[in-house]
Amino acid sequence: MSIDSSLSFALDAAALEVRGRFDQLQYCEQKNAIVLNDMLLVEDDAPAIGQPRGAEDRSWFEKLQEGVMVRKDLVLDDPRATAAWLVFNGREMDDNDHALHISVNGHRLIRPPSKIAHPSARHYYTTDWGGSHFDNWFVVAVPVGALRQGANEFVLWAESEETGWEIMVAADGEYKRGSETRLCHPNRSAKSRDGGRTWDFEHLGWKDEIDGEYAIRLSLDRSAPQGTFISSVIDLATGKDTKRIERLLDIEACRIEWEVDVPEGSQVEIEARLGDNPVPAPAAWSPFEPIANLATTWCAPAGRYLQFKIIMHTRNPLVTPVFKGISIETKRREHKRRANRCYHLLQFRNGRVIRPSLPYVHEDYARLNELRHRFELDEMVADAANEFEAQLQLMRWAYKVPLGRLDAYQWNYYDLPRLDRDANGRPGLPGNDRKRRRDGHCLYCNLNLIAACLAMGFPARWVNISTKHTYGHEVAEVWSNEFDKWIFLDATRDYYIYDPDTGIPLNLVEISERLAEIMPGPATWEFPVQWRLPDLEKLRAARVAYRQGDNAFPIDDLSGGPEHLMLKGHLQMVRRNDFASRPWPLPWRLSSNWGSDLFYCFYSDAFPRKREYAQHTRRWQDFNPPLNQTELFLSETAEPDVLRVDVDTETPCFDAFLVKIDRTEWSEQTDPTLEWRLHEGMNQLRLKARNSAGVCGPESHATVVMNT
Repeated sequence: MSIDSSLSFALDAAALEVRGRFDQLQYCEQKNAIVLNDMLLVEDDAPAIGQPRGAEDRSWFEKLQEGVMVRKDLVLDDPRATAAWLVFNGREMDDNDHALHISVNGHRLIRPPSKIAHPSARHYYTTDWGGSHFDNWFVVAVPVGALRQGANEFVLWAESEETGWEIMVAADGEYKRGSETRLCHPNRSAKSRDGGRTWDFEHLGWKDEIDGEYAIRLSLDRSAPQGTFISSVIDLATGKDTKRIERLLDIEACRIEWEVDVPEGSQVEIEARLGDNPVPAPAAWSPFEPIANLATTWCAPAGRYLQFKIIMHTRNPLVTPVFKGISIETKRREHKRRANRCYHLLQFRNGRVIRPSLPYVHEDYARLNELRHRFELDEMVADAANEFEAQLQLMRWAYKVPLGRLDAYQWNYYDLPRLDRDANGRPGLPGNDRKRRRDGHCLYCNLNLIAACLAMGFPARWVNISTKHTYGHEVAEVWSNEFDKWIFLDATRDYYIYDPDTGIPLNLVEISERLAEIMPGPATWEFPVQWRLPDLEKLRAARVAYRQGDNAFPIDDLSGGPEHLMLKGHLQMVRRNDFASRPWPLPWRLSSNWGSDLFYCFYSDAFPRKREYAQHTRRWQDFNPPLNQTELFLSETAEPDVLRVDVDTETPCFDAFLVKIDRTEWSEQTDPTLEWRLHEGMNQLRLKARNSAGVCGPESHATVVMNT
């Protein structure tokens, strides 16, 4: 016997955004809609930016002086935009007095010296905010009307006898190290030594020895040409993401309508698939199939669970499709229980799996077993009271262990730690008794920390923090199963940052948010954070505290934690940590102001997007996705005493699920579905994921009371 019923519900863009995945899309809070990204970067140098292997004397820079001109051809599918910005990497000499001349398809512009054009951007023309004059990213507005479809010719020069400006060259030989798809340069850069009468495409740089591309890019305020949204799984029978036992239901019919505004010059494609399991798997789900006319009706659909894609296109870069939400009407048939059984979900502590929009390549923990054993990391953390203390002991090791030098053209974790045994034959940790900051490049000790965490089975990653624009810092974040979040760690100074009210360690996104609270205005290339906060004392107002530990040197001195807090606004994360498995693609050659296309950048209103990068997000789900969780879905079955349990997880190097029912021993299984046979009274299920290094994620558990 069964009972028929109907259900209608709607999910707006805000609800869909929470677990949805975005590729070249963004959520617009003002419209409560999902739209195409509104910024596009055109570049062909990112894989190779930085010092080429073997190059010396800064030969990878072009010195602009009288008679020397550089040319860059950038190809546009459509020249329309609301604003356009020329973005280039280079140097302006200290206290430069000479203008930079720019021609855009024959339309001439003059960019005055920075001390006149942008006096607040002192990082361009002084060393006030740093000890060395590094290269910078310069941003110059160009007229949109000067752009054209196809090749656009940009020419840069100076009319001074001495060098006032330099432009970086990305060498052709570096492309194969920096990308798996862009293996050579497209030959769109040239130099003239005779004022533009003739052009040389092969001998770039001031020593005429590099073939490659100038690091000159074009940032456009326009819609991306295409973007894709992938929804999370939607239960057509209930429409709710609730803590409940799902009833045994059949869907007799279902109608779905997608609310999308499609302006002229744009289009959308919708694809959907169905399954009888809340965790998508090929065996239990249909393939994605196209949906016509923004709506569909299924009679006796293949399952009660839905997932869909929306692919947005625009031929007019000034418009975007606007996805507002979906509405669902379902006719369902509920199976009446054949036995006198009644269950109540008494307690339910459940994990939550949220996958990032862009994939992250995780290291195989086993590739670092040699490091784990050679440096006796297990013995070092054996007395740790908990996971976080073990992670702090790994940070202390990375802070003290002697370091080698990373090969900037072939990254490998094993290049970094050096084994010096003490008198007892144990790995020595000489440390630093002169200052808080350890010696060596900040990248080296924090990559070393990441390697140690990975060797022990703790997910960890490298993040570049560089709100200052000219200068930056390389730090680490580790995933904490105990705090259920990413946590910022810095082995350069052996500290982390925590909430002064709760003591809970913070991640970089949270720190960035707290820095934003004391910012008088947004930090940009024109008005950098040092200009916004010229008095370091103001940084003490931020709602953060610094871990001192047992270090003899204070971390909360203005030149320590507070000054480095200024860096933690803009965040750039490389979407891989597998440097023990693959030396390439290189994210950075330690010789340029970053700018690789491997970086994924977090931004906010206080720390707007950096135009030299292509991939941006302001969604915490994308930058801080939870790991090692087990999310349980409980459903009735045809057997009155049996619940089906489906498990989802995002666990790097997943090994097995550990399951404990009532008082039984823990058992392991790899199948994400299990049967839970109930008995009268209280039933308890505990489940967690284990990775290949033996580390378990947090437990999910459910308590069900059954009455007969």
